[in-house]
Amino acid sequence: MSRPSLFSTSSPVAQPPPRALSGWRARLASDPIPRLLREGTPSVLARVRRDLIDDSEAPTAEEIADYNEVKAILRKLEKDGSFAPRAPEKELGGHKFARCLATLRALDRLADLGLRVEGKGGVSQQLNKIASFLLASQGSDGGIADLSLGESPRGRGKAVALHFQGWALSALCRAGFENDERVEKGTRYLLSLRQDDGGWAWRGVRTDSAARPSSHLVTGMVLRAFASSRERRGSREARRAAELLATRFLQPDRYEDRKAAFYWEILSEPRFYTDVLDALDTITSIGLGKENSGVRTAEAYLRSRQAKDGLWYPGTPVKGDSALSRAPLRETAKTQRDAKDVADAIGLTLRVLVVLRKIN
Repeated sequence: MSRPSLFSTSSPVAQPPPRALSGWRARLASDPIPRLLREGTPSVLARVRRDLIDDSEAPTAEEIADYNEVKAILRKLEKDGSFAPRAPEKELGGHKFARCLATLRALDRLADLGLRVEGKGGVSQQLNKIASFLLASQGSDGGIADLSLGESPRGRGKAVALHFQGWALSALCRAGFENDERVEKGTRYLLSLRQDDGGWAWRGVRTDSAARPSSHLVTGMVLRAFASSRERRGSREARRAAELLATRFLQPDRYEDRKAAFYWEILSEPRFYTDVLDALDTITSIGLGKENSGVRTAEAYLRSRQAKDGLWYPGTPVKGDSALSRAPLRETAKTQRDAKDVADAIGLTLRVLVVLRKIN
């Protein structure tokens, strides 16, 4: 005789299947956003919420100013508004250039984190000090004299490096100084030194003639200034240069600086020179989309760089480590990643996703 069970034998409630992704995230080989939310710093989480998942309650600039990452950067701010250069900056030029470049990189990073001068409190004052230092050497023609370089790193400064001036103006725009007359004067300086093909070359060092072809290294970095400006990104000059740059993806440069085509593939975090990601971000901000073959080429390349763990890693691609590849990944020193590698990859992955979302 069977006895009634004291315990329920009913089947457990079935869990709903995971929600299918849609839109641009569905086109990824794997979705890294959950990992960014798990492992990212507070500033990464803030930007994911703001730029990738449209969270209306994403942290404000005032809240971000209290993050340890912001405080760590601003602790290094010196009384004159500058930041001390490190070895990478010192290797490129003299003392003035190195300090100006270090300050530019710090401002660009603060803008990445979401800080703008319109905010209240001490951060706004500190951003003003940084901007004043960056522009302190600006001449009457609009060129930032401290960003002058010679033909070699140890050579005497010969001419303003237009690519670094473009980057400086971009950082200033992103930090809220777009309508500053000094920024507008600096942009007019860039426009006065365009090549005839609509791009830029390192005038005064690599060439003295506007008839020579432009450099995609220089053009990509100069265009950052236009892409970061709401007013200037829609200009005819910006559009023409963006269309020119889109024809150069994965091609050798016309000049000796980072001439080989593989320099396009060296993705950096944080950004520095022109690479596939940076150039794609720039030209799509100016208005180019998938109707452009260069945009499609660059997007396909970026998708191929997603690693099997879902992230994008700085540097050159590792053979067999693509999420789209069926080749086995060999365990080498190059693929054994430490915490810093992963942290850099999370930052780079965030930038890649922002660009892919913008395109799609």
